[in-house]
Amino acid sequence: MGILECKYDTKEGKVLLGISSDFSSNDYGNTITRIKNTVIKHIEFRKVIDAISECHNSSKIGCPSNLLLTGSSGTGKSALLSFYKNKYFEKYNGDSVFPILYLKSPLQAKPRELAISLLEQMDVNYRNNLSLSSMTNKVVESIKQLAIELIILDDIEHLFDATSLKIHSDSVEWLRMLFDNLQISVILSGLEISNRLLLHNAAFASRILSRVTLSPLDEDEYALFLQAIDSYLPFSEKSWLTEQAIEKLYLTSGGLPGYTKEIIIKATRLAFDEDRLTEWNIIKTCNLLSRSSQISKNIDFVMFNDQKLHTLKKIK
Repeated sequence: MGILECKYDTKEGKVLLGISSDFSSNDYGNTITRIKNTVIKHIEFRKVIDAISECHNSSKIGCPSNLLLTGSSGTGKSALLSFYKNKYFEKYNGDSVFPILYLKSPLQAKPRELAISLLEQMDVNYRNNLSLSSMTNKVVESIKQLAIELIILDDIEHLFDATSLKIHSDSVEWLRMLFDNLQISVILSGLEISNRLLLHNAAFASRILSRVTLSPLDEDEYALFLQAIDSYLPFSEKSWLTEQAIEKLYLTSGGLPGYTKEIIIKATRLAFDEDRLTEWNIIKTCNLLSRSSQISKNIDFVMFNDQKLHTLKKIK
């Protein structure tokens, strides 16, 4: 097993976790992949999958229906969308044409950047000096030529300016025109702030016929989620993801699977020498994340006793 190396990056201002050269990279790499791909098919999950499938089927019969999927960070929106894409891909394995186009919105989601992202995702060559109009036409033509049936555009909160949160009006209008020109279903996914896009542009909102919000897992679903992750851990000793640990992690993460995955992935590194994931590994990881990660606002893991657990559950 390898040795955990903690370094402080003065330039980035955060703690970095590393593993020495004798770390079993294959074991850890496989574990990360399995944990990241873990989904629990709870009621809301099925509801969203059904909504996406309905939009997809509508597109295939020439009656496109667009969907807006929202939810707070960590609820598992991207994991759910990847699940749908990968499950559908199984039917097309080996074929030269795959009818789902999935991409994440660029950070500066202006019309030109959106067009370039779509072209690059389709592996279509283009000239940088093309006008926006010509580039848009190329996007539309390429999507039709490739027989794309469904477009999934993730992280649409990038349609807001990162500093002022002002909506990029030209980008919203460009997407509206793209909807009209393509006549295929589009799934838009983003943080809850993305609902403001519908209030901003009535014509755009009229093209979004379905809206679904993904919420955090409830405690029973969260317990199943941790059990699934536990089965992927590469340890011979039974891990700590049982009983009271579920309550502690649930309170720490707010039932958000994305944050939980990040905690456990990093804690697994700490646990390799012990061949078992312990409460100390989780606490240590949360302490590191609280100083160095964007998810710090959700990380406040402590050694709860029964009374504290009861009090916090009442507060929630």
